[in-house]
Amino acid sequence: MKFRELSLASVFSVILISIWLISPDSAYNAFLYKSYIIRCDRGWDILCDPYVVKKDDWLYKLFRQKGEIANKDFPEFLRIFKRINPHIHDIDKIRAGQHIIIPLKKLPPNSMSGQSSGVVTIPFLNIPKIPETLKTYSTKYTVQKGDCISIVISKRYGPYGGETYKQGIKLFKLINPDLKDLNRIYAGQNILIPDPAIRKQPWYQSLFDQLENNKNLTDFNRTIKTYKKTQMLPVSEDREKKQSFPLSKVAWAVDAKLSTKGVYYFPRQGQKDLKIDLSKIPLIELENGTRILFPMDDNKNIKSELDMVKSFWKDVHIVQITPNDSEKHVFDAVFGSLGKGVLKNRLVFFDQGVEVEVRGKWIFDKIAGNGKTVRHFCISLIDNPRERTPESILRYLNQKNIVLKEILKGKNTAEKPNSLGSNKSTENVSTIDSSDQKTFISDLITAMGYKYSPNVIISFPYSGIQVKSVSNLITGSNGNPFLVDFGDFYGDAVSAIEKTGFTVIQIKYDDNFHVIIQKILDALDVSYTNNPIFLAARRPAIHNTVFTIPGFLVSGAEKSRMLFSFATLHNEITQFMTNQGVKISMIQPSKKVIQHINKVKK
Repeated sequence: MKFRELSLASVFSVILISIWLISPDSAYNAFLYKSYIIRCDRGWDILCDPYVVKKDDWLYKLFRQKGEIANKDFPEFLRIFKRINPHIHDIDKIRAGQHIIIPLKKLPPNSMSGQSSGVVTIPFLNIPKIPETLKTYSTKYTVQKGDCISIVISKRYGPYGGETYKQGIKLFKLINPDLKDLNRIYAGQNILIPDPAIRKQPWYQSLFDQLENNKNLTDFNRTIKTYKKTQMLPVSEDREKKQSFPLSKVAWAVDAKLSTKGVYYFPRQGQKDLKIDLSKIPLIELENGTRILFPMDDNKNIKSELDMVKSFWKDVHIVQITPNDSEKHVFDAVFGSLGKGVLKNRLVFFDQGVEVEVRGKWIFDKIAGNGKTVRHFCISLIDNPRERTPESILRYLNQKNIVLKEILKGKNTAEKPNSLGSNKSTENVSTIDSSDQKTFISDLITAMGYKYSPNVIISFPYSGIQVKSVSNLITGSNGNPFLVDFGDFYGDAVSAIEKTGFTVIQIKYDDNFHVIIQKILDALDVSYTNNPIFLAARRPAIHNTVFTIPGFLVSGAEKSRMLFSFATLHNEITQFMTNQGVKISMIQPSKKVIQHINKVKK
């Protein structure tokens, strides 16, 4: 294919020409295609359907019919809809002709071809010959005297002029191609009438949406271009894959678009247009408009020409890499060129008393679509899929506007997060009442798996006589007896009791719950960790998420790990702990403490 010379008088913008892998005209005979937009929301790639609101659309009914998110969690669907449609301030006031984006499904990274580009085209239905297929959803009809097509169709597809009526007419024309004029039918003529049951087919709407969606696609995102088919310069497919391999990971990590096919043309006065072949010089485009060009080692001689590109693009960076560069080298080069914004490798915050420290190789900030919320992107390199952070922690951090991007080194390009796996029951989570010392100890001992018997009668010799008293008995794992004394024994009574084989744990009235736990654990000779630290992923702490929880991690009666937490743990953290086999007991603050907290809040 030859390219027409472009004059400066007619060109003031850069023209991007890229290849379509499938020509829509030719493909339409084999498939029904539907174009979807990819939007990023709270760390997830969202498959979205661009839609133009029609007159009399009932949006809530329309939403409930669209996709997996609305079907599973409609409130969550509405929240995502509002975030990816910032121009919509009131769903109840959306008008006909308005462009909206409907979220359909949350996608793992790189799960669909072209996902990183922001647009995916899906072969929605394989139909070798559309009219013949539609005929299977039709019935034969013999025209009667006085019949007209509009009446016949309106009886099945709704009032004349309505949207469903118009669709019925289009279907009628497709399955009756020999009928050139709908106003010229005669009694006794055999025709086919489309069966309204076809509307229940999942691909039905795509028959009518395809052309309109392709035509209006750029209205939803001006950075998405409609590419024309063009002849590409010869390039080895292996080489192309090798060049783009680390860059695809960069694009995924920073939520950017990677282009490795097509040619950019830049006009030059008195010279031929400058051509930038993206198969040799890939391009990454960030959401904020920043562009990064990556000349490979055999393109060093065009540095001056690439500098000229800066006169066309406001924010463009040139990053020199080679096809054999490692992921770390490429990421370092990219963030080194961007400079600002990549200022740290750790984030620390507190959540209900839990210290959360997020450590990454590179951490940068982005402003969310609402223009107010700061989202923190934390990127780390991992050696093995087993080193990925569990999805429960990914969700938790995402709710705190922290997005983890974990890059798997090597040729395995599956950058998707861990699946949920088998979540263990939250029956491993209990609470301990701290309204008073006696109740607290009773709940604590029971949670540890030991037997606690309050107000047990004991007998011991004291000053030559046998004395009876009442105390609180703990039976240890090896059968050893322990008594919990709340200040009832005086003088030498404690030493006299211990001579009979009991171990007495004395609790003072002003002992706080932290001290009480420590006394009991020491007496029972149970190993424990004060204010334990948990790593979210199975990898070194230097690039990991670290939780420091106020409380005690102990070994229970059956050698199970138990966490006594003074903090109220988030549900996702609780799920993470239970999946690790840790039983959790959260210590509830007393009513007096709650009243004090509420008073302070007021």
